[in-house]
Amino acid sequence: MDRTLITPIMRKEFIQILRDPRSLAVAILIPIFMLVLFGYAITFDIRQITLAVLDQDGSFQSREFLRSLTASPIFKADRYLSNYEEIDGLLDRSLVRMGVVIPPGFSRALKRGESAPVQFLVDGTDANFAAVCIGYLTAACYHYSLSLTVKYLRNRGLGYLARTFSPISTKPRIWFNQTLRSENFIVPGIIAVILMMLAAQITSLSVAREYERGTIEQLIVSPIRSSELIVGKLLPYICIGFCQVGLVTLVGTLHFGVPFRGSLLLFAILTVIFLVGAMGIGMLFSIITKSQQVAMQISLLSTMLPALLLSGFIFPIESMPKVLQAITYLVPARYFLVILRGIFLKGSGINVLWPEVLWLSVFTIALLFLCFRSFKKTLD
Repeated sequence: MDRTLITPIMRKEFIQILRDPRSLAVAILIPIFMLVLFGYAITFDIRQITLAVLDQDGSFQSREFLRSLTASPIFKADRYLSNYEEIDGLLDRSLVRMGVVIPPGFSRALKRGESAPVQFLVDGTDANFAAVCIGYLTAACYHYSLSLTVKYLRNRGLGYLARTFSPISTKPRIWFNQTLRSENFIVPGIIAVILMMLAAQITSLSVAREYERGTIEQLIVSPIRSSELIVGKLLPYICIGFCQVGLVTLVGTLHFGVPFRGSLLLFAILTVIFLVGAMGIGMLFSIITKSQQVAMQISLLSTMLPALLLSGFIFPIESMPKVLQAITYLVPARYFLVILRGIFLKGSGINVLWPEVLWLSVFTIALLFLCFRSFKKTLD
């Protein structure tokens, strides 16, 4: 490629961008706004599950059980009811997410050493939420039952059995995200999704704008080749994209406290590869459609939904049908998502990330090749 031909195209594109400083400011600030918005809005942590409590036993033991249930930040006793029919109305109107019914005779059953039943009514509208709630409830009831059993044995002089009551002692050790913060998992994924969408958006107008303004004829009669034109138009937007990456990385690490344990140089290099591939999508649609509005709409649809649904950001790829798993190989955000989480949380190097880097590089090269072949120096 002739650098003397690429430089004027770059200069022209920079001038075009700087003529509209408001759009440039929006393009740089939108990623920060989206990161902050999604960072707070999207979370897999479940806290403050509202409970409607119907304590028909009214004993010390029933109140102690409820205190053990609401001692953690997961459950919150929001309403105390006097009859069973009230629970149906509260669940129907989504005023509470769960009902707890302690029947009469709860304390008597515990004193006799019998199993004391407790009913939980869970709003199953959100199946995942209901499953998580049931898991929390099972764990809470198990720990309370265990404490009662140990107390029962000690009161009868069988304390030595209490010490060996649990034959298996678990000592879990969590790597990479010791505090299990959702932000550490979500923020790198949001960065990949946001960059995927915006990178394609800002380049979807570049070539189509030349067609709509009638300046494409000047480029056609010039001695510049198609590849030089595409590279000259991409480089200014890569600079803008790199500014976006720097800002969202700072917000993610400083504001949300997400650790950055990997190599900054490796992160910068792989980000450039990803940006070129993502911007190549917008550039390709801009060349094919020759319309700014159509290119922007297609770029948005072809990047936003795949990045959100097929990258592994929200839904694990392993849980998808085989057909969708095959389609995910065409989504560059899938590879960049693994790269970001590996560099941010694990401090992974190229020796670990090379499969994703290879696939991402192949995708980027293929997109550039399609852009070079699609742009013809003709008005037909």
